[in-house]
Amino acid sequence: MAARGLLVFKTILYALLVANVGTFLIVDPEPHRAIDQLGWLLLLGVFEYETRLLRRGAVQTVLRPAPLAVELTGYACALYALAHYIAQRDSIEIANSVTWLAISVMIWIDILAPVEGGSRGFRWRSAAKSLLYTLTFVWAAIWGWRGSLLDFFDAGLWILCFFVIELNILRLEGLTSRVAAAAQRG
Repeated sequence: MAARGLLVFKTILYALLVANVGTFLIVDPEPHRAIDQLGWLLLLGVFEYETRLLRRGAVQTVLRPAPLAVELTGYACALYALAHYIAQRDSIEIANSVTWLAISVMIWIDILAPVEGGSRGFRWRSAAKSLLYTLTFVWAAIWGWRGSLLDFFDAGLWILCFFVIELNILRLEGLTSRVAAAAQRG
C-alpha cells in the first residue's frame, strides 16, 4: 500500500512540475528561465529512471546512450541558464543553480558508487546533501520573503521532486546494506 501511495504522490508531483514548467514558458518573459526549468525536468527524469533501475539491480544500465543524451541536454540547459544568471548578476539565481548542480553531483555519486546505509561514506554524503538541501530552503525562503511567489512555489516543488529521488537512493543504500550483509554471511 505504501508503494501505491508513493506512486500517486509522484504522479501528482510530477504533473504539478510539468504544469510549473509550462507556467514559466507562458508567463516568464525571460526564455532562459524556461530553458532552465526544462533542463532540470530532463535531469529529474534521468535520475528517476536511473535510481529505479539501480534499485532493481540493473547497474549496467547506468550511462546508456539515450539517458546520457537526455542528461547532457538537461545539463546544457541548466548551464545556459546559469550563464544568463551570471550575466545578470542575479546572486540568488546563481547560488540556487550552483546548489542544485552540486546536489546533482551528489546524486550521481550515490548512483555510481552506492554505499551501505549507516557507513562512514553514507554519513558524509548525508551531511553534504543536508547542507545543500538546507541551502535550497534558504533560497526559497528569500524568494518568498521578496514576494516572488512563482519562484517560491517553484523552489518548493523542486525540493519535493528531489526528495522523491532521495527516497529512491535510500532504498538503493538499503539494498546495498542487505547485499553486503549477505556477502559477509555467505
